[in-house]
Amino acid sequence: MQDEILEYFVGRSDNCATQSPGSKGFKRLERGLTSNDYNTLHLTGLKCFGFYLMREDNTVRCSCVDFDNHPEHPDPEWKDKAERTYFFLQELDLSPVMEMSQSGSGCHCWLFFEEWIPAWLIRKFWKAVDSKLKVGYDEIYPRQDFLKGKGVGSLLRLPYWNKSRFVDPEEDWDTVDFDGARYVSRSELEELCIQLGVSPTPPAEKKGEDGELPHTVEALLDNPDSVLSRRWNKIPDKDFKGDDSGSAWAYYIACELVYQRIHTDVIRQALEAWCRKEGDHHRLEQEGWIDTVINSAYEKISERLGPESVEAETLVDCAQSFLDRVGRDYYYSSGLPALDHAIDGIGAGEVGILAARPGHGKSALSIQWAIHQGLLGVNCLILNAEMSAKEIGKRVVMQDFPDEGVWEQHKAEIMRQVQEKWNGKNPPYYRSVGTIDDVERNIKEFAERKMVQLVVVDYVQLLRSSSSNGRYETVTEISQRIKGAARDNEVAILALCQVSREVERRDNIEFQGSDLRESGQLEQDADLILFCWNHADSNNYEVHVAKRRNGPIRKSKVYLRFEPEEQRFYG
Repeated sequence: MQDEILEYFVGRSDNCATQSPGSKGFKRLERGLTSNDYNTLHLTGLKCFGFYLMREDNTVRCSCVDFDNHPEHPDPEWKDKAERTYFFLQELDLSPVMEMSQSGSGCHCWLFFEEWIPAWLIRKFWKAVDSKLKVGYDEIYPRQDFLKGKGVGSLLRLPYWNKSRFVDPEEDWDTVDFDGARYVSRSELEELCIQLGVSPTPPAEKKGEDGELPHTVEALLDNPDSVLSRRWNKIPDKDFKGDDSGSAWAYYIACELVYQRIHTDVIRQALEAWCRKEGDHHRLEQEGWIDTVINSAYEKISERLGPESVEAETLVDCAQSFLDRVGRDYYYSSGLPALDHAIDGIGAGEVGILAARPGHGKSALSIQWAIHQGLLGVNCLILNAEMSAKEIGKRVVMQDFPDEGVWEQHKAEIMRQVQEKWNGKNPPYYRSVGTIDDVERNIKEFAERKMVQLVVVDYVQLLRSSSSNGRYETVTEISQRIKGAARDNEVAILALCQVSREVERRDNIEFQGSDLRESGQLEQDADLILFCWNHADSNNYEVHVAKRRNGPIRKSKVYLRFEPEEQRFYG
């Protein structure tokens, strides 16, 4: 048990603190905690040891809210507030741990994380919980979003000092042994913030001292392989032949920060810090130099994100632009009459979201959609971050040969019929992808060289980005770049997306835009959102049309039949 305590209650590795019985304060030690400190001194009552929650990079592995009933600040309802918090966290599928404080007149409600997460994120989460419960948390640990100067942040005693013990609120607060808890992931915490109505993005930071690196930029630099880190350390890309001067590197840094949508004041502060790091003090003395660099970066990124349309300059021009396309717009239909009657399909330049829980048929529906269009002569591209070519091929075979028993003995005949089916047609192209850069590159290449018109991206939350920090920011960036790829290449994109498990807790299967996991940007960028639900006890399948920006919604709920042996839909 003792070793397990130190695995969960972990903080800075270079500092801890100790307090002798009877003394008033803690003495800071510039070293980490040891098992001897805890087992031999702390648990025997010889010396109390505490740990500092936050590392120097402003991240934590555990966090708690504190409930007290001290004479100087009496709160007779502290236990009721603690219980409401504990049970609410359980309703969110979290694993809270309740520890009585060493005074015996209060408690800590703990959560533990599988990775080091930003302190501001867990503090946002606790505040979001408090906004629901209306408890009024006086003390959230850590007590700050970012460390200041050389400070070490919040100090907390390790468990089992004085009257500290673990209790079970479900069993009348009986004392229990500490047997660990389920770790919470960062993505899970971000998703819960969205569910509770809070954006899991870093808080606006105050301008630091001259030369101090802003926290948001510091966090982006934590990834040594990111584009920003390479620019910051003047590491050129392969086959780099550009300008290698100090001003050029400052410009490259500014471009990446603009692309990351960092506030202009923070970009300015970051460039000042970089110049001081590089010893380029003379550049800071050039009046207007930083503003020129930042303005040039904004112009460059505007080009990178795609030129602005100038086809319409007034509202009259807008009306003309619309009327010119009436009767000429083409929608890429699914081939399922019930669904196509409801929405027509998806148009060029649009992004449609197919969203569902894992195992609810979104990949099967997207492949069938692409196959239908390919048989009509439309060039399609499937970009898959989840399934290999072998797995995709299996689904293709299953559509026409659902009996696995015949596969081995009739390989040649099956292949002959597959080839015959596609003779003179346009079989969809397939590429494996892992990053949003892969997606953009393949869409551009296939749109230009193969005249691809419909693209399937399976699926959004599996894609990675080297330039974002945290899943919420990553998915937000990916959503915006997929939208840009659809617009710039004039292709229709079906982007598959995971749905929050909150849906499964509802009495009735209903969906809303916020059910899309890890980013509200998905809902904003999408032109079409289809939520899918497979009834496990039957072949009944529901498609809920939640959004249709540029076309009709003739029916908001479509009923299909799904045959899993064929990986095929009917309806």
